[in-house]
Amino acid sequence: DITGHARLGRKWGHIQAAGLVRRIEWKDTGGGQFDLSGEAWGWGINLSGNLKTAKKDVFRWQVVYGEGIQNYMNDAPADIGIKNQFSNTRTPITGVPLPLLGIVAYYDHYWNEKLSSSFGYSRIDIDNSNGQANNAFRKGQYANANLLFYPVKDFMAGGEFVYGYRKNFRDGWSVPDYRIQFSFKYDYSFRIGGK
Repeated sequence: DITGHARLGRKWGHIQAAGLVRRIEWKDTGGGQFDLSGEAWGWGINLSGNLKTAKKDVFRWQVVYGEGIQNYMNDAPADIGIKNQFSNTRTPITGVPLPLLGIVAYYDHYWNEKLSSSFGYSRIDIDNSNGQANNAFRKGQYANANLLFYPVKDFMAGGEFVYGYRKNFRDGWSVPDYRIQFSFKYDYSFRIGGK
């Protein structure tokens, strides 16, 4: 994989662009009548940034588009999908890089010095190939909102509502998922010896 990245930072925030080109190859070791070996190029372009708004508030965003880069994403399963070409008696199926589009948008808001919240939404859409299983992953969505409390230095506690959604390729199955979670964090450090 070959990657590149450029970033422009200013007082208002930053914007950045990244790119990826990758070579993917697979070898058929079965030795049968079919040749299932193949190769493909994967690529992707990612634009992202943040915009500082009122006081400490920040709007964060990201858009990625490419083919064969699913393993860089949390939800997407496969870089390569099967393409049927049954008229070819030597290579009846082949692998193709799957196109994907991903977006993320989040807003971090500070209500005061003791309370903050993050609100956001993300999704990923995959253009499945014709030979993939009916239950292959096609679309995922994720949204959440939280309220975090900082009563004293180095301590945080809060609750969060999370919404998730998955849709399969062509078996008609989709499901929403809802979750409420609570968490806390305490940062501490100590020194042994020295000044």
